[in-house]
Amino acid sequence: MAKLIMVSNRLPVKVEPDGTSKRTTGGLASALEGGAIDHEQVWVGWPGGAVEDFDDLEKVRAGLEQEGVRPVFLSQDELDGFYEGYSNSTLWPLLHYMVERARFSQSWWQAYQDVNRKFADTILEVAEEGDLVWIHDYQLFLVPMMLRGRKLGLRVGFFLHTPFCTSELFRVLPDRAAILEGVLGADVVGFHTYNYLRHFRSSILRVLGLETETEGMWHEGREVKMGVYPIGHNRTMFEEVMGGPEFPEVLERHRADLDGKRLILNVERLDYTKGIPEKLGAMRRFLELHPEKRNEVMFLLIAVPSRQGVKEYDELTEEVQREVGAINGKFGKVGHSPVQFLHRGFPLADLAALYVLCDVCLVTPLRDGMNLVAKEFVDCQRMEDGLSAGVLILSEFAGAATELSQALHVNPYDVDDVATAVNRALEMPEAERRERIEAMRPRLRKNHSGAWAKQFIGDLNRVPMRDERAPTMKLRPLAGDLAKRVKAGEKLGLFLDYDGTLRGFVDVPEDAVPDPGLPQLLAELASVDGLSVAVVSGRAPAFLEEHLGGLGVTLVGEHGFRWLDGGEGEWALFNPHVNNEWKSGLREHLEQVSLETPGTHVEEKASALVWHYRAADPEFGEWRARSLLDEVTAMAANLPVTVHHGKKIVEVSSLQVSKGEAVDYLIKQWQCGIALVAGDDQTDETMIALEPEGVEFLSVKVGKGSTRAVYRTDITGLRVFLEEFRECLKR
Repeated sequence: MAKLIMVSNRLPVKVEPDGTSKRTTGGLASALEGGAIDHEQVWVGWPGGAVEDFDDLEKVRAGLEQEGVRPVFLSQDELDGFYEGYSNSTLWPLLHYMVERARFSQSWWQAYQDVNRKFADTILEVAEEGDLVWIHDYQLFLVPMMLRGRKLGLRVGFFLHTPFCTSELFRVLPDRAAILEGVLGADVVGFHTYNYLRHFRSSILRVLGLETETEGMWHEGREVKMGVYPIGHNRTMFEEVMGGPEFPEVLERHRADLDGKRLILNVERLDYTKGIPEKLGAMRRFLELHPEKRNEVMFLLIAVPSRQGVKEYDELTEEVQREVGAINGKFGKVGHSPVQFLHRGFPLADLAALYVLCDVCLVTPLRDGMNLVAKEFVDCQRMEDGLSAGVLILSEFAGAATELSQALHVNPYDVDDVATAVNRALEMPEAERRERIEAMRPRLRKNHSGAWAKQFIGDLNRVPMRDERAPTMKLRPLAGDLAKRVKAGEKLGLFLDYDGTLRGFVDVPEDAVPDPGLPQLLAELASVDGLSVAVVSGRAPAFLEEHLGGLGVTLVGEHGFRWLDGGEGEWALFNPHVNNEWKSGLREHLEQVSLETPGTHVEEKASALVWHYRAADPEFGEWRARSLLDEVTAMAANLPVTVHHGKKIVEVSSLQVSKGEAVDYLIKQWQCGIALVAGDDQTDETMIALEPEGVEFLSVKVGKGSTRAVYRTDITGLRVFLEEFRECLKR
């Protein structure tokens, strides 16, 4: 059975000073245990510490491998550039919308690439054909693409545990294109929320110029699935702790510590994204507005130390300590400080007890990928124990906000909003508190961390095992078969779309001229006895004749309105009786829309009107195109036209003209026994959907999207097929 190779920056092990190691609990390791994953598991990651810190690397390596771990050892210089530099000082703030904190360095970027390559090399040392590779988080954005083409049959997943910022912010990153291309090396890409997925797709469009669909895209011959997988908390660990014999004692100890005070709890890692100064500002405001509650409440701020020794984090710690002292100095009294700041981690049993006892759980990060504290709190609300229910106050900028709709959502930057929510929570009737918790708890208990892992790995398992060259290679056997039949005297018609099929799209359509080898390839195919070749395009006759004329290839322009037999002579009409009187009314509307939408223009063809928006803002152009499609469809309801949304165009064309009609005519004209059509968009479906009587009909879809075609490939794959076909004909 295939292995599951888990790849994360930090390994789920603790390395002792003597080089021995042992597994740690929590995090991804616990998620896999809870998911009951039926795969042998191997971990790849950094063991902590620099290589200079270990006396015997081989001893450390041997100890880790006994734990099912393959270490990636990094020098201090690599850690400084890759981890503290690019990962935490460039990517982390940018992904969390704090662009003013992001710093950029070419040496950091180089270190990031080098370390990602080390991770990829280590993965390939342990990977075998068919293995699943699950790569985690922003430190390893480049690894998925680095695996491509180096070992066949791997199924690669990538999951981002942080937010993904808007494209406007992401485009600040100098290395933005390489980061996106790196992630697109994965077969399955996962995010916590739909918004993060939406921003990722927008960045792909704006940075790489590639269109995607909600569920994914077709990229370099592979289907890349994109999905939303909200991670859950570790339900099993909390159940074990709360069901243990010592928990009642822990609970009573903390109840005694509270001494009747109403607990407002906050548990965070001490990081600037968590909004701790803003949280303290809200508590100050609450105490100012409600003096009668100053002696009733205790705000317990548990802040787990983070990145100690880093200047900005040390400064944040000092700022928090000063503000806690200032609040207590102003609002405290002898024997009571309204705010307690505990700068350390706590055992799980203590956290669970505090979750049970607190009246309000305050989770207000400025930005957070998910935030499991909110989910842990809700799950620990065991009202069957006769305890009062607590209230969750949750930042609208935490990923968990999309799931926890019964929490009190707040803007963490608005201290008055948070202060008001705290007071509302404290005064909320018990029945409403219980109703809110009971509405959220069942869902969280089902969507725990194990279920999250199982869902993602299930989708990764469904990725078909394949030779990565398959999209470009699977038509090769067909090439040999067709060549034999043509040489045996059967007549074959080859009907090929141009843009998106023989040639990729570019920003300026006039620049999409054939590459140097394409005209010769088409000419050689067209010269073979028994083989007739046609390029069936939406292009104007002048463009086709200039670049593909005189090759012996029949040219069909304007989606089947005109044709040039053999690419020479005079253009003829497939249907001389086409009625184009409908144009005048629709032309005016299209031109008005073009005036209102920068970067667009209207092209008039003999039997069609085309609104182009390739040069428009990509998202605005797409949005306006969908609106225009509805408008024109309504306007043309009683006209003899068809309206379609193609690649960066909206086209209105005569019902009496189509590629399908043109191809059907040529199949009969040439008396083909076999016909093969290839195209990439909806206009090509009119020829793909043909069912010519007495003809063996083959169809190829180039790219992603719904189709009736028998085969699917990409531009490269079709080119490989045509070149292989040519070589087989010569043999």
